[in-house]
Amino acid sequence: MALSRADVLAALSRRGRPALTVKVLLRQVGGRRNQLGELRGVLRSLAAEGAVERVDGRWRARRSDGLVEGVFHAARERPPQVIAEDDQLYAVVEPADARDGDRVLLLPRGGPGPQRGDVVHVLETRRREWVGILSRERTGGFITPYRDDVEWGLRVARDDLGDARDGDVVVAAAGRRRGGQPTGRVVEVLGPPGTPEADFRAVVWHRRLPVAFPENVLREAEAASPELDPTELARRVDLRERTFLTIDPETARDHDDAVCVEPLPNGNARLWVAIADVSYYVPEGSALDREALRRGNSVYFPDRAIPMLPERLSGDLCSLRPEVDRFVFCAELEIDPRGEVRRRSTYPAAIRSRAKLAYEEAAAILEGKGAPPGTPGAVTAQVGALGGVATRLRQRRFAAGSIDFDLPSASIVLGDDGHPVDIVRAPRNDAHRAIEEAMLAANRAVAETLTAAAAPALYRIHEPPTPADIETLREVLRGFHLVEGRARDALLTPGDIARALARAAGRPEERLVNLVALRAMRQARYAVQGQGHFALGFEHYTHFTSPIRRYADLVVHRALADVLAGDAAAQRRAEARAGGLEGVAARVSQRERLAEKAEREMVDLKQCAFMASRVGQEFDATVTSVAKHGLYVTLDEIFVDGLVHVSTMPGYAVFDERAHTLVVRGSRERFQLGDRFRVLLDAVDRVKAWINFSLVRRLA
Repeated sequence: MALSRADVLAALSRRGRPALTVKVLLRQVGGRRNQLGELRGVLRSLAAEGAVERVDGRWRARRSDGLVEGVFHAARERPPQVIAEDDQLYAVVEPADARDGDRVLLLPRGGPGPQRGDVVHVLETRRREWVGILSRERTGGFITPYRDDVEWGLRVARDDLGDARDGDVVVAAAGRRRGGQPTGRVVEVLGPPGTPEADFRAVVWHRRLPVAFPENVLREAEAASPELDPTELARRVDLRERTFLTIDPETARDHDDAVCVEPLPNGNARLWVAIADVSYYVPEGSALDREALRRGNSVYFPDRAIPMLPERLSGDLCSLRPEVDRFVFCAELEIDPRGEVRRRSTYPAAIRSRAKLAYEEAAAILEGKGAPPGTPGAVTAQVGALGGVATRLRQRRFAAGSIDFDLPSASIVLGDDGHPVDIVRAPRNDAHRAIEEAMLAANRAVAETLTAAAAPALYRIHEPPTPADIETLREVLRGFHLVEGRARDALLTPGDIARALARAAGRPEERLVNLVALRAMRQARYAVQGQGHFALGFEHYTHFTSPIRRYADLVVHRALADVLAGDAAAQRRAEARAGGLEGVAARVSQRERLAEKAEREMVDLKQCAFMASRVGQEFDATVTSVAKHGLYVTLDEIFVDGLVHVSTMPGYAVFDERAHTLVVRGSRERFQLGDRFRVLLDAVDRVKAWINFSLVRRLA
């Protein structure tokens, strides 16, 4: 059978754009050995069309996001440059955190003259230090880099091991190559995998996350005055007498949003969403600003955070703490009983938060279980009013076809020593939903304001899924009778998907259906033109509500301030900012992806640390996903997932893709979603972060 061009392109276009050798690619598309020549011909044809490219002897799909891959070169006598893979030379305008020799992603800037561009992400950097796992040997040791495939390991002489023990996570300084083998010496011992500091340093190293702030950035932060400037206060709307409150996780490290609700005589309600005015403390172009852009966002781990801004700002001057006056940007919305926003306005203001509530405390009030002791009646009334407004907004949003993915996530409960003592399902209660609706409404209102003013800004966009992904999702939903049968080319709307997910709620396939639907979605990103948000069903959307932890929101605040000012100086600022916004959008989108990966990686490591001492124990579990390589199960008593590999299962199991089951050949035994088993914990790998189980017996 002839090789399909579509299959070849699909194999090279999977998530992550894998670069594959011809032989590996042949296996991916199900070809035979004698079809290597045919495959090479298909690749040459696709390359001539610009659909694929060859890099270092491997093939991959060309980038479709407008970014260019290349090597960053810095020199004292000239500005930095990037030499792209096609040998095109780009002068670098914004180098971000790239260093000489780094492999980078660059966003070209248009215009006449020499090619120019901004570095938006570092793909690969030369390592000065390595973090890895030490294996001690008779003549020395060998360090396997933590989840890193740039080099395959460091050889360490016995005299360079220090007091590191076999299996420790260590920091090593790279040395010279000897006989083609890179060498190094241990400079710091972090302890065994699973210890808080070892896991933190390993993830930081692997993901190249900046932790310490430069001295000039800290100096600027420390110079900020804790007192509100009277002149600035006089030009703002004074809302300090209003009963604003913050509702956040109990362990929240910063508070950048506060809400207040006022019922109106006509049955409408006025909602204020006040957001910390970070732009007041972070001047555009300052050292603080450049460092915030370099980081792009804060990164949150179970036991600590890597903030975008120094603690002086993120945890103090910008944080909306109770009974402290703060500068904010405010979105004021009038909402009718049907959840429609009748009036909106945005303006700089000053507030004084009256209470700081945890989600669990606010949820208890909404559920009629009472407020924490000493809570003022005005605060309790505010929580109830917020719940009413949020219900209006939520019902209208869902009626318009907004999708609500309900995928449970793990919450790590830590002991005093930072080690995990329990893993539970992260709660999502009525207070979470109420704050979510308020933030969505504010983001949407600000986006509409900026769009109406044609202001240069950043928008949060979510493009529709590709036709291929829509068809895959349709087949899954149809297989579970969650959508009506329809023609293959019929449009699957957000409303169709939302209704299908609602029908799946409480059924064994609920989690799988949510996962498949989520995987069908494109990743949301930042752009300089609003293109709508497919999943939310919004025509206009941006991110405005988290400037302490997201640089994109800080950009939106500045754009909004210029729109509100409306003078010539504001116009000049907006025009100056516009030229670099595409680079900023690409940069913060990349940093967001990086933070998400690091956060997931840390949760996986904490789960492994918690389960490592339980190898050999049995647990009750439910099958929550089925794949050709085995069953994914979720434990009952601990919110942990793991894999039962098909090789450990009885008989020869074949995957029925349409029914999402594994069927044992030659028998009637089937393994499917919702099946209950007693499972044995076979192995935990605290470096690769996987957990393996085997079946003990089926439960009734």
